[in-house]
Amino acid sequence: MKNHRIISDLELAKALLDSRRTQILRLAREEPVTVKQLAERLNEKPSRLYYHVKKLEELDLLQLVETKQHGNLIEKYYQTNLMQRSYTFDRELAAENSAYILQELSRVFQEGIGIIEEQIHLVRHGEKMLAEANIAYRSMTPKEWEQKMALIRGSVAAENGSDTVEPDEQEDLGPYADQTEEDDYVFVTLSYRLKDVRTPKA
Repeated sequence: MKNHRIISDLELAKALLDSRRTQILRLAREEPVTVKQLAERLNEKPSRLYYHVKKLEELDLLQLVETKQHGNLIEKYYQTNLMQRSYTFDRELAAENSAYILQELSRVFQEGIGIIEEQIHLVRHGEKMLAEANIAYRSMTPKEWEQKMALIRGSVAAENGSDTVEPDEQEDLGPYADQTEEDDYVFVTLSYRLKDVRTPKA
C-alpha cells in the first residue's frame, strides 16, 4: 500500500511520536506554509521551529515545495508528504526501543482518553468534540486476523472520499501461519483531533 510506511528508523519513530512535530505536519497538510506562518499558528518563536522543520524534511515527512524571493529575504514553503498517511513500527525496532515506544504510545492513548473524557462532559451541555473510541470482539484464525488488520491500515491510509482500499503486504505470521483454529481477538480504535490536545510548551 503506497500510503503506508513501515518504520524501521528510531529518528522517524521519534518524529511521528513528537506532539510538536505532528502539529507541524498537521498544519502543513492542506497548503504550503513557511516557518513564520507555523510559528504564528503555534504561538511559538520561529527560531524554535527551524530545527523541527529541518528534521522533518530530512525524514521525508515534510517537503520544500516553493521558494519566494522578497528583496534579500528568501521564504521557503513546506508541505506534508501526502504519500505517507499511516505507519507501523518494525518489530525489530520496537524490540530494541520498547521502553521509549511504549512510553510514547501510552502518551498518545492518554491524550485520546483525556479528550474522550472531556467530550463526555461536553455532551451533557449539548456540545461535541470530534473524538471516538470503539471496541469490537471477533473470533477468527491468525490469517483472518492479519487480513483484517491489513484492511484497517488500508482504510486509514486511503485518500479522503475514496472507497477503494488497497491492503498492504501481510506480515509473516511465523508459527501461526498454518493455524486453522479460531481465537478470540479484541479490536480497539481511538481517533481524535490533534488540535484538541492541550500540548504543553517545551
